[in-house]
Amino acid sequence: MRIEQAIADDLPLAKEFSGCCLDCSRSFETIKSHILNFYDEIQIHNQESLSSLTPEELYALYQDLDEVAHLEVGDRLAELILEDEEIKRVLPTIRSCYSAFFDYHEFHLAKELLSSEKPWLVLRSFPLYPRYRALIKNQVKAANLSSGDILAFLGCGPLPITPILLGRIYGISSVGLDNDPLAVETARDCVRHLNLESRISIVEGGESGLEDIEWDVVLVAALAEPKKRIFQKIGSILREKGPRKVCYRTYSGMRAVLYRPVQPEDVKGFRKVREIIPKGKVNNTLVVLELEEDGRNI
Repeated sequence: MRIEQAIADDLPLAKEFSGCCLDCSRSFETIKSHILNFYDEIQIHNQESLSSLTPEELYALYQDLDEVAHLEVGDRLAELILEDEEIKRVLPTIRSCYSAFFDYHEFHLAKELLSSEKPWLVLRSFPLYPRYRALIKNQVKAANLSSGDILAFLGCGPLPITPILLGRIYGISSVGLDNDPLAVETARDCVRHLNLESRISIVEGGESGLEDIEWDVVLVAALAEPKKRIFQKIGSILREKGPRKVCYRTYSGMRAVLYRPVQPEDVKGFRKVREIIPKGKVNNTLVVLELEEDGRNI
């Protein structure tokens, strides 16, 4: 049964819950049970078994969690669910598996893309492709990106969809950075196969690599870690080289079931300038920052 229908079928006509909204008590229990059921389901998997699943099997496995993450619930109810002691106990495992899911899924898709004579058709067949299109549209708008800008994307992964779509659709050049040598090699192959070498370069390394390349905007991927160290380094670079645009992706509301949101202590020394909350099935909230001591950064 779909979660939305389960909630609808299970709600009393009217019940007050913690001053949050009508019927939150039943919604709380229904959503909580689905999260715990998902946790039980993934217990049969380890990193090796996850990596052996096909892209279709991986996507099917995460459908239920994805559905929970995109429920249109209020911030208060989402907070109550994610702060529940039982949920807090299972969240690290769920979030770790979500990160692994994306890693394996991107490697699978990259392999499929590289073996195809029509790689753009393969890319557009990716189930999450429409979400990336919407997310990148938000990125361009929020950071006022133009074709003359160079974006540094920290944590680009084996299939750097953000640089690929920025280059293909908007004519924006990018440098993708990643610590994983295999991800870097695969990303370079994908860029070559898509004939985007003039727009995209891929560099092995983390946030320290930002010192050695030219960029106007830095985007920190939602799964790039450790966030605190990354933003400390970016702050140090900005103080030395001058203002640049700084953006990051995170998870908010019920979507935080997927991955730990960026915390205030992670971005200490920065001020939030702009925030775009996702709509529909887009996963990430997009945040634009500036150094606290430099209001000229944006």
